Amino acid sequence: MLRRPTITFARKFAVFGVCASIFVLAGTKAHAADPHQVLYEYDGRALAVGKFSIVSVFQERLFQAAAQCRKKTPASYGTPDGAIGANTLQAVKDYITCRPDLVTNGRAGNGANSPERNGAITIGIWQSLMPDTMPFPDAIERANQLTFALEGTDFDRVEFNFCQSRNPSSGKKFIEGDPYCYSNDKASYLTWGPRGATAGHGAEVQQIIVLAEKAHPGLLQTVFGPEADTMRRVVLGDDDSVETILCAAWANPQRRNDLRQRFARYGALHEVQEAYRMVYEAANADGGKVQRFFRIYKALKPVINRDPTEIDVAFFIDRATHGGAPPGDLAPLIEKMQYFATRTKKAPSPGQLRRQLAAWLPSSHKYNDRLARDAIFLIDDPEVDLSDAHRRIWQKRSGLRASSFGLADDRYVPAYPVMPVTGYEAIKRFVTAHPAEKRACPAAALRPHNP
Repeated sequence: MLRRPTITFARKFAVFGVCASIFVLAGTKAHAADPHQVLYEYDGRALAVGKFSIVSVFQERLFQAAAQCRKKTPASYGTPDGAIGANTLQAVKDYITCRPDLVTNGRAGNGANSPERNGAITIGIWQSLMPDTMPFPDAIERANQLTFALEGTDFDRVEFNFCQSRNPSSGKKFIEGDPYCYSNDKASYLTWGPRGATAGHGAEVQQIIVLAEKAHPGLLQTVFGPEADTMRRVVLGDDDSVETILCAAWANPQRRNDLRQRFARYGALHEVQEAYRMVYEAANADGGKVQRFFRIYKALKPVINRDPTEIDVAFFIDRATHGGAPPGDLAPLIEKMQYFATRTKKAPSPGQLRRQLAAWLPSSHKYNDRLARDAIFLIDDPEVDLSDAHRRIWQKRSGLRASSFGLADDRYVPAYPVMPVTGYEAIKRFVTAHPAEKRACPAAALRPHNP
């Protein structure tokens, strides 16, 4: 019964090619980098950029160097986990006591107020510890890390989205014994990783598997073992099949836990993480959404006389991820933005432009959460006066600043790398669910209530 989907899956994979083109970003690294430019600056809120990020490698080297300098143990600074917090700040301060050559004279000529002495990670500190093959994260990478910090999930995190919400009356979930099924996301089925890839209507999970398997044949079988065919049938299945297959797996506690563990191992692989990024940088995914923002700013350039700033780009990426990206038809929005930018003699500041753009691109869900996230990209602009209520929402949600990730409004990013479309839509999907899976999926899970 399982052979036909497996063979078909292999044939389908054979028609795909992974684009090996390397997109070179011009702009932020066109000139020699200032060694005292801040990359990360802890400001009371940990910058959790992911345990699989290059930052965790940097932390490991930093903790070793700081410990050697201060005659401590690297473990005294904690675990290199990709979260830049108080321990990392202390490690920087300890490290530079043995490397005074890395310290600037200070932002205002006061050595005590230099970013390095305050525990910031600068380009100079990064380059002193990392090999040339591991360059410092550029503005686009750090902008992506900011969104990662807000999403709060890593590549080894997967959740099933069947009856995941609690009954407002009983406070229980369906799998905890409540007779009713509630779901706040009926079309996702399964969510995975830092950008919230789903196996539902977005089919990002399927696309990631296709690209990873094309580049590394057999990887899926190696990691998923007896469940590899389940995932193949998810890739090739029509929407009803995907829902049924994953629902049956979720309904079985042993299979549910086993698949979570296998996804964790799969997501921890560098090869899979590359495929994950390629999907989200694709023109038919978030990459295309960010590109629409760039088209808006290209139309505005004769008025504002600049390209998007680093903070602009971080705003674009977060909006593409969380909701509130520009529509396909940009003309009406461009016309309104041009009027806004020219209505006074003085051009609006970058933050003022972002705030107005956000007002014309309301998110369709989680209104307060979107407001709180937008504040991250406004709080560093002195020309933007946030209300007390807006500040409270921001503080409660994250309290993060774009500047904490070394992003600035006086540096510009003229282009954004976008990958080709994945081509997944060309796959002809069919019924792949087995009758036993249809019987195993609780009927209530297919007709959930809104919480």
